[in-house]
Amino acid sequence: MALQIYTPSSLANTVYHRHSLFPKPKFSIKSKKPTVDADPTPDPTSSSKKAVVPGQGFGSSPSPSSGSNKKKPKGKRERASIIRRSPVEKPAFLTKEEEAKAEEQRKNESAFLLAWLGLGGIILFQGIVLAASGFLPEEWDKFFVKYLYPSFTPTVILFLAGTVAYGVLKYLENEKLKDQK
Repeated sequence: MALQIYTPSSLANTVYHRHSLFPKPKFSIKSKKPTVDADPTPDPTSSSKKAVVPGQGFGSSPSPSSGSNKKKPKGKRERASIIRRSPVEKPAFLTKEEEAKAEEQRKNESAFLLAWLGLGGIILFQGIVLAASGFLPEEWDKFFVKYLYPSFTPTVILFLAGTVAYGVLKYLENEKLKDQK
């Protein structure tokens, strides 16, 4: 195999174009002997002609001689049977009293989570103010150090303790529900 590169000589060209300063080389690859894995072209005059089956896509029959090579009209595909199920309904095992209790618990839980979100916002605000207190005037810095700094750590501890207690409570409720089933 040989690689030949043909480049036009820039000195031979008298007319200079924009692209003639860097001409594109032309590559051609020539092989002296045929490769082993190349398929020979069939001779049209040969006496042994094999039936050539056009390529079949995914899901087609494996062999054309099986007799199932009938063409189906487009749009006339076989459909799998469709199983219709009744729609899911809300379980009716809860009584009115249990529903009222569940609604009250949901409201209490929402109020608790809203209060915890507020406490998290207070902690964020305190942290930002304490971080920026060094850049504020001296009087403000003294005020924040005197009143805000001592309350920051207990607020964070309260937040963490409440969060852990809420997580344990929800875990135990979930375990109780699993045991009832």
